Amino acid sequence: MLDFIFFHETPLKKFQGFLDGEEIAYENDTEFQASVEETGFTVSISDDYELDVIDKIEDYYDEMMDLNAQLISIEAEENEGEIENAGISVNLADGSTVLADVDANLIYKLSAALTSEEILELINAIASAVENPDNRPLCKR
Repeated sequence: MLDFIFFHETPLKKFQGFLDGEEIAYENDTEFQASVEETGFTVSISDDYELDVIDKIEDYYDEMMDLNAQLISIEAEENEGEIENAGISVNLADGSTVLADVDANLIYKLSAALTSEEILELINAIASAVENPDNRPLCKR
């Protein structure tokens, strides 16, 4: 399964509309949504699609992440200091997902500086390092 994470409902709905238009089946992770009290949403699709279809989906997701960052930035300016709790979903090696509490301002800064893929790559690298420690120096790996 491929998981797509959203932190604002507008890009989520647009993404779901895109998938509906492309006739791509998806699932919403309501357990995740409830666990983050409406600050995060996931949409999961099968990873069995052809590479060109997955590329098209990922390209549209990138557009939605740009919109997500813009909307969060606007809301942060309007509600400065009001949002106190935020989180980032971390996928573990055993297939489970946990939510890491992260300062909302840090998430805003990350989404302004990095693409969603870069953020996920960073998070996955940290999770992997924690789950599979390797004490060798980087030059020896």
